[in-house]
Amino acid sequence: MSKMISTVLAATTLASCSGVPPYDLASSDKTYGAPVIRVASIMANLKCELWAAANDQTELPQFENDTTLALEQHEVPANNRRFTLQNIFGAIEYVGEVELTIDATNTAGANPSLSFPGLGSAAHPLSIGLDAGLSEKGHRSNTTYHSIDFERLVEGPEQPAAARPVGSCGRGSELRGHLGLAENLKMGLVASSMNDLSVFPNNASNPGVKGDVIDAKYTAGQIHAVIDFTTTASVSGGPKWELEHFVGPNSNEGLFNHKRESLNQMTFTFLPICIRGPFKGTPNGARWNYEPRLPQGSPAWADYLPPCSKTNAVQAKSRAVSRAHEINIMSLDNLRLRAF
Repeated sequence: MSKMISTVLAATTLASCSGVPPYDLASSDKTYGAPVIRVASIMANLKCELWAAANDQTELPQFENDTTLALEQHEVPANNRRFTLQNIFGAIEYVGEVELTIDATNTAGANPSLSFPGLGSAAHPLSIGLDAGLSEKGHRSNTTYHSIDFERLVEGPEQPAAARPVGSCGRGSELRGHLGLAENLKMGLVASSMNDLSVFPNNASNPGVKGDVIDAKYTAGQIHAVIDFTTTASVSGGPKWELEHFVGPNSNEGLFNHKRESLNQMTFTFLPICIRGPFKGTPNGARWNYEPRLPQGSPAWADYLPPCSKTNAVQAKSRAVSRAHEINIMSLDNLRLRAF
């Protein structure tokens, strides 16, 4: 019996030994490797959806301060002042960070269970059961961080916009498919537009105090979301013998089992920092008067953001990207904690 158990465990050890888990099971691309093609396709899809979302011209609703969600009654604005993603991002400069994680875990092992029934005599029956288990887990993760400047998405006088991606978005699966970025951005802007309880930036409630909205980790207008896909593939099996005085291996998972979990996750945070070039700002105490007027649906705090032409705009961008990175890291830490 001990010899049999040793044989089972030895076979299990050989079966469970595995190398570094692959990021992608596909092996069709021999030149660059499947993982490189995978991350390239994800980035191409991200750029495609970001460009399409930021230039979305669908008019968003403006609601009264009412739980019935009655629509505001106002004059129909000109096209460049309608409440759309394109008009808002053409007026308010947003920057931020996208964090992309590709993660793979392989688990291989065995869970044999042997039993020896019908031993002994009729007067003194005897049954012996033996259980054993051995498994090995391999894991690796790759995370890249990418800053995003909405000036490169919506045309303006500040710098050349990125070219519109060729082809349609979301032609693949998981993060290479539909990401719903437009929905996330619309949700964030509609929520900001409805919030008339916000603490205004630049210490508007205390104009005598000097400070900067980004230094204070100001939260109004931040848009944050996590998109992830987890794929699990498993296989188990093995021989089973049933003799008069021996049954095994009889584990529910089979003698040998293998499981692969793949996590593809995208986390992003975007923050408003200033008002873009087409709008000229005149200081009025803690706020600014902008001409032409900002688009319909612009949040109340937008009039307290300075023009992007101010000399501290570059520093503000850098601090905002740093803040977005902090938010992304804290968000992922919380997700990991909830997973255990």
